Amino acid sequence: MRTISVMTTVLVMLVSLAARGADAPGAKPVAIDAGDKAALAGAIGRDVVVTGTIKSAAWSASGKVMNVEFAESELLAAVFERSKEAMNKAFGGDAARAWTGAKVTVSGKLEKYGGRSKKLEGRPQIVISSVEQVKVVGAVAGASSGEAAKKP
Repeated sequence: MRTISVMTTVLVMLVSLAARGADAPGAKPVAIDAGDKAALAGAIGRDVVVTGTIKSAAWSASGKVMNVEFAESELLAAVFERSKEAMNKAFGGDAARAWTGAKVTVSGKLEKYGGRSKKLEGRPQIVISSVEQVKVVGAVAGASSGEAAKKP
C-alpha cells in the first residue's frame, strides 16, 4: 500500500512538472498570429511571439506610454516612457511611425491589460521594454521595403 502511495505521489509530481515545463525559464515562447483570438486567450501568462500588422502606434498626450493596437485583433502592446528613447533610436527616430502599418513580431509575456481604460479592460497585452522584443518583418502597407521607417 505504501508503495502505491509513493508511486502516486511521484506520478503527480512528474505530471505537474511537465505541465509547468512550458512556462519554465528557457522554455520556447508560444508562436501566435495576432488575429487568433483563441490562441491569445489561451496563452495569457505565457511568453509568446506574436506576428501581426500594427493598426496604430501613438504616444499618449502625456508622453508616458505608447499605445499599440494590432489590425484585426484584440491584442495591445504598450511601451512606457523609460523605453522611449531607445525605441525611437532603434526604429529610425520615431518608433510609432515606423511601426504603424508594418507587419511585426513582438515577443514578451502576454498578460491582460492592466491600465486605466475600462474599454480596454481584459484585452491581451504585451509590455515592450526592450528593442529586442520588436522586429519589423514586413513593410508598412503601401510603402516599398526601403521606405518602411520613412512613412510620411
